[in-house]
Amino acid sequence: MNLKANVNGHKICDALSDPTRTRILKYLIQAYPEAKTINEIEKVLPKPVSATTISFHLKKLREAGLIVTDGHKKGLEPPIKR
Repeated sequence: MNLKANVNGHKICDALSDPTRTRILKYLIQAYPEAKTINEIEKVLPKPVSATTISFHLKKLREAGLIVTDGHKKGLEPPIKR
């Protein structure tokens, strides 16, 4: 097995193992192609989650390659090929 693929697979599994992260990712996919901000993400979560905690979850999703930051819109979106 390719070591790089194994590491990436582990990052993806780790990122998706948390219910808050899966909820955030689902929201971003449903909103695509519109990028969303942390404040918009905060409003759709079922319980109060601080911006700091959301940032932590977004970092995990980014590290796994599941989302990207759009520098122009200052938002987040899934890395879907256009």
